[in-house]
Amino acid sequence: MRGLVGGFLGVLALLMPTAVSGISHFSPFRFCQLGDLQIGFGLDGWQNDTYRMHLAAQQVNADGFDFCIAVGDLTHNRYDHEIQAFQTTLPEFQIPVHLLPGNHDINDVATLKQFTRDYNVSDHSSFSHNGYRFILLDSVTLMSNLTEFANYTTAEWAWFESELKSAHRQSEQIVVAHHHLPFEVSEDEPDSYWAFPNRVRGKYIDLIRKYKVRHILVGHRHETKNIYPADRAYAIYVVAGTARFFDDNGFGINYFDVESMDSARDVRQEYVHLRGVTHMKRSEGEPTGCPDIFAH
Repeated sequence: MRGLVGGFLGVLALLMPTAVSGISHFSPFRFCQLGDLQIGFGLDGWQNDTYRMHLAAQQVNADGFDFCIAVGDLTHNRYDHEIQAFQTTLPEFQIPVHLLPGNHDINDVATLKQFTRDYNVSDHSSFSHNGYRFILLDSVTLMSNLTEFANYTTAEWAWFESELKSAHRQSEQIVVAHHHLPFEVSEDEPDSYWAFPNRVRGKYIDLIRKYKVRHILVGHRHETKNIYPADRAYAIYVVAGTARFFDDNGFGINYFDVESMDSARDVRQEYVHLRGVTHMKRSEGEPTGCPDIFAH
């Protein structure tokens, strides 16, 4: 089954830009943010990670969204049984789920190619919905300095800026999603494992501000919180997901209600706990054995 997703290609496919010029009518819509599903990372075994993904599908189906965005780390080790469990559970979602890679999905060119085969998606892409452009980035290649990623990194930065320009020309509001946090406390904080390194963070933030991006969806941290720059020009939404959490907020999903084309005022976010879950044990310490995506 690995590499063959079968009859739910429409659910998995990340669409390339299909924006239309001149938004003449806006319809409110809802979407959700799934954190690190990361089958194989939970304290209680990969089968229970899979079960919590199943619970997430039930909750999403019941609560009426237009689509979901899963912000990376789909499995923990890329083992066959983890990938097969993910592939088997994903069709339970009755709406499109847009899949992004994390550092447990991609850490070299070989695993980048494996990701696209296993899930039948591009590692970065975009789609338009009711006047909003959703730009979905591969933050691994975007911020890595590995030589083997060099061409991918250069191409993705150019593509990212092109997407921002295109959305601006189309008068679309912009939402950006990826795995790693741009920063955890402040835009000029020191480098850390969790966030973009300073050598690319400034470039990223300059683009976010230039194109007035108000909403950024991320995972990676295994915590659930909202982060803001000093002037609160935009919000970074971090959600732990369904495998393991390192705070006191448990497993859950971010809900978004988009009520107008005023993205600064009328995009409303709510964190909702995962219903039906039996294990809510907080993990202690920090993750270990994470794939390294940087040259040293």
